Amino acid sequence: MPYLSDVNLRAVLAVLVERAGGTIEVANTELYDAMLPGHGLSERFLVEETVSGIRLSIISGDAGDK
Repeated sequence: MPYLSDVNLRAVLAVLVERAGGTIEVANTELYDAMLPGHGLSERFLVEETVSGIRLSIISGDAGDK
C-alpha cells in the first residue's frame, strides 16, 4: 500500500483523533510548518500493511532519516 486515498486518510485521522480523546488542536504555525517544511522538501509518509492493519511513518527529507 504505497499511499492512502482520501477516504482511507480520513479514516486514519478519525482513529487518531479518537485515540487522542476526541479533540486535537493544531496551531497555524504547526500546520504551515507541516505543509511547507523549512528544509524545502515535504515530509513523506511510509504506508506499510501489517497483519492487523497499517503502519504509518514519516520519512524526513534528509537521507537516511526515518
